[in-house]
Amino acid sequence: MTNYDVMVIGSGAGAIVAENALAHGLSVALVDKGPLGGTCLNLGCIPSKMLVYPADRIVEIEQAKKFGIHAEIQDIDFSAIMERMRMKVRQGEHQVRESIRLSDSLDFYEGEGRFVGDSTLEVKGKKISAKKIFIAAGARPFIPEGIGLEDLGYLTNESVLGLNERPASMIIIGGGYIAAEYGHFFAAMGTKVTVLQRNRRLLPQEEPELGDLLLAEMRKRMDILTGTEVVRVKTVVGGCLATGKETHSGKTKEFSRRPYWL
Repeated sequence: MTNYDVMVIGSGAGAIVAENALAHGLSVALVDKGPLGGTCLNLGCIPSKMLVYPADRIVEIEQAKKFGIHAEIQDIDFSAIMERMRMKVRQGEHQVRESIRLSDSLDFYEGEGRFVGDSTLEVKGKKISAKKIFIAAGARPFIPEGIGLEDLGYLTNESVLGLNERPASMIIIGGGYIAAEYGHFFAAMGTKVTVLQRNRRLLPQEEPELGDLLLAEMRKRMDILTGTEVVRVKTVVGGCLATGKETHSGKTKEFSRRPYWL
């Protein structure tokens, strides 16, 4: 068994911990089953901003006439936009791998680890231990239970990045910043987007003025219902049907879309 000063599980935010430990002359073990770079690089900040950027350009062109500029969009290559995003992610992962390879006093264990003791981890048959262990394994999408999603196909903020064809329509369950980003992107691509947000405000974790301003702008290009909780989804001919309940009145309303959800 190999002993270290510090063990870090996860190569996203965990890489910052590993870097600081190395800077203090400590021996470090980094454990990650991949993909390297964590949530930000592979599923979050980087890919979402790679999609938001072309969406911003599309909206600017569509609104250019208010400045006296007459332009039009003749075609949007959705698959090319998605592949460009994935290419940048692959490049980033390669750079992370090279940085790990060139780091002194850092041992990288690529694989899924499991604890076999209070301070001992086993990775692909190898046991390693450390005085300090940092778990930075990231998060997973929360899938609402009991509303029928398990019975039909749906997308998450992770699986949506694998699309190669633009959905004709989409219902987004939730109204946080991830929902806002993907609502903006797909609406710009030409998808008919409906956002159903349980909270009475869009971006409930942000300042109310910011959420209100964004809500007003986004409603110009998509349907957004706040204070509406999705209580049931089911498959119907040609797509899916979602039932939303108004949180203040209890009234229900149905929304039909093609089978793509977030």
